[in-house]
Order: sequence, then structure tokens, then C-alpha cells
Amino acid sequence: MITLKKYANGRFYDTVNKQYVTKAELAERIARKEEIKVVLAQGGKDVTEAVVAALQPSKTAAQKDGKTSSANKKAIQKRLAGHRQWIARQVDKRVDRVLEMMNFPNRQQVVKLHRDMKRLSDKVDDLQKRHAQMYAKMVQEHRKEMENLAREHAKAVRPATPQAPAA
Repeated sequence: MITLKKYANGRFYDTVNKQYVTKAELAERIARKEEIKVVLAQGGKDVTEAVVAALQPSKTAAQKDGKTSSANKKAIQKRLAGHRQWIARQVDKRVDRVLEMMNFPNRQQVVKLHRDMKRLSDKVDDLQKRHAQMYAKMVQEHRKEMENLAREHAKAVRPATPQAPAA
């Protein structure tokens, strides 16, 4: 029986042959059905079963004839999606940091600026509309006043109708 010490950093030391063993080599020994005992380097606790279970190739329903089950595929896809999202967040953080150093606006600042510009544009449109309405109202009032003045002027200037001369 070969006794291996497992260290906290995950390395294994073969106490019989006095050398370190990689996980791949250990997995090969397990596959060849060699008798192995794994103990923690600190404390000496026997962790053989946990190590063997972790390194032994899975022969469950997840893999049959080299094909991966759909449940396993979904789990892998879900995990990959999580990794992609994490990578995207990290890239965004780095890009934002570079843009900040270069004094360029980041995506959030551009979105906020666009939203503020839209709001200002709407206000300008509203002011132009109100100005046009007030101008039309002023023109109409001015016309009425001009008509009133023209009528008053016409009355004042109109010659009095001549009376028939007395005979």
C-alpha cells in the first residue's frame, strides 16, 4: 500500500518513493486499482475516500458511450453563461477605468447625457410651441385693435352730411 500525504496547497507526496505525485498520476494509479492511502499532512486524517471520489472518472448516467446527457449539457451551458457574464463585467470595468484615465465618458455617462439632451430638446420644443401660440394670439389681438382704431379714425374723419340750404 502506498501512503500519500495531501498538503493544503493540493499537492500529494508519496512517502514510499519520496517524491511528489501529480493529480493525473494519482488518477492513473486509482484507475489501475493500486492500493492507496491518502492522509492530510497536518493532522494525519485519512481522506482517501474523498480524494478517490474526486479523482475517479465518473461512470454515472451523465456519461454513457462517450456521450454527455442533456442534463449535463444544460449544467455546462449554464456554467459557461455565468463565466461569460463574469468576463463581460470584468471587461466593462477595465474599459470604464481606461476611459476614466483618458478622460472619456463611460457608457453610463453617455446614456445620462443622451437622456438629459432629450429632456432639453423636449423643453425647447414645448417653448417653441408656446411661443408660436402666444405670437398668434398677439397678432390676433393686434389686428382687432388696429380694426378698432381704424373704425374710430373713420368716424372722426368722416365729413358731416351737408344739410339742404335754406331758401
